[in-house]
Amino acid sequence: MPEMPEVETVRSIIEPLVKGKTIDRVEVYFNRLVLSDLKEFTTKLKGQTIEEIDRYGKYLFFMFTNDLVLINHLRMEGKWRYCTKNYERNKFTTALFYFTDGSSLAFDDTRKFGIMYLSTVQEYKNLEMISKLGIEPTKINDENIKTIKEKLHSNKCLKDLLLDQTIFCGIGNIYADEIAFASKISPLKKGKDLTDEEIKNICINAKDIINMAIRCGGSTIHSFHPSEGVDGRMQVNLKCYGHEGDKCPNCSTYFHKIFVNGRGTTYCPNCQIDKSIKKAIGITGPIGSGKSEVLKYLATKGYLTISSDEEIHKLYSNPEIANKIHNILKAPFDINNKNITQNAKRIMIENPVKKEQVEKFIYPKLEDVLINYIKSNDNVAIEVPLLFKAHYEFLFKKIIVLEVSSEKQITNLESRNDNVQLAKGINKDYSYDKNNKDIVVIYNDSTLDDLYKKIDKVID
Repeated sequence: MPEMPEVETVRSIIEPLVKGKTIDRVEVYFNRLVLSDLKEFTTKLKGQTIEEIDRYGKYLFFMFTNDLVLINHLRMEGKWRYCTKNYERNKFTTALFYFTDGSSLAFDDTRKFGIMYLSTVQEYKNLEMISKLGIEPTKINDENIKTIKEKLHSNKCLKDLLLDQTIFCGIGNIYADEIAFASKISPLKKGKDLTDEEIKNICINAKDIINMAIRCGGSTIHSFHPSEGVDGRMQVNLKCYGHEGDKCPNCSTYFHKIFVNGRGTTYCPNCQIDKSIKKAIGITGPIGSGKSEVLKYLATKGYLTISSDEEIHKLYSNPEIANKIHNILKAPFDINNKNITQNAKRIMIENPVKKEQVEKFIYPKLEDVLINYIKSNDNVAIEVPLLFKAHYEFLFKKIIVLEVSSEKQITNLESRNDNVQLAKGINKDYSYDKNNKDIVVIYNDSTLDDLYKKIDKVID
């Protein structure tokens, strides 16, 4: 559905074409298009001259002489088309406005959801469809933020609130995602939990993003074009919407897509953290650093302990998932066959592109498994070797990073009969953000008792 920037672009294109033109006759081909009295609609507009076209939110207002106002909402697919000569009606044309100079203006609507309503200058702002509308993002200022804050105090989530036209008039699905991303707030966060600073950021970003979109002529997404042969340019500036599966420009986490009350919602789980699931303890480190020992110890402390390696093994045992990995690697794949598994590891070491494709496919599936554990339990400890590579930081209130000397790492790998060279090769890109305040680095360079004492300090 065209949003406020797209509708403003349509208005700015149409107005200079029809301003000052007088209607000769109106033909309506789809009666449900007109919500007011249909006979009055066609008879009263005859002989009227268009003085200007105004807009509020997603509504267009054709202002006529004699104080008449034609209200129009494009809805999903409504399009205005101007012709200098009599327009040939097509199968999507729901109304035609013929002007006295021989030109015409058609309203085409493939979905037939668009609406029109004839009112007057004195009455149109009092109609419920108009009077209930909230503030336009471009008109937000210090004086109306208090009212916005009151309206946002709700059990509804941020995504629903951004789409609520009684709060922010003119925002739709595209710009709701962009505003939430720019504000670094989860689209699932409840309005009543928003801080004053977050509300301020929402208002600033809403104003900036909508203004930018208007300057760019809106976004040409799917079938929307503001005019025949004319595309908006805002789509090249969209950082979040439509980028499911792409890397976040801020942190390189893959964008996720969920559905909020039926509306597709794209977001970065690492930049837009849902704090209700940020409650587990994460354990990570290079291969052979002692992660499994820490996991065993935390089990004795009453934690539900989850090994990501085991969960990945379960996922890879699924025939559909195994077949997908086979298709990516172009080689046999069977997680329960050691020789085949080692060959798959070699392929990923030698071909970083295929390795990335496997990771991009499997990380979201593992993430769903881990989130289910976290949501169902308050005390969870999860060992995730590739925690930072998969960008799972948003799941953990504390992340234990184990460091180990190369000598001890080799000893640990040899003690469990691992191929040292292969194991270190698959894990060669291990790294983490040393500025992350949730990280606690533990050097596992002594005895198990010493390691347990260090773990106790973290969990205490």
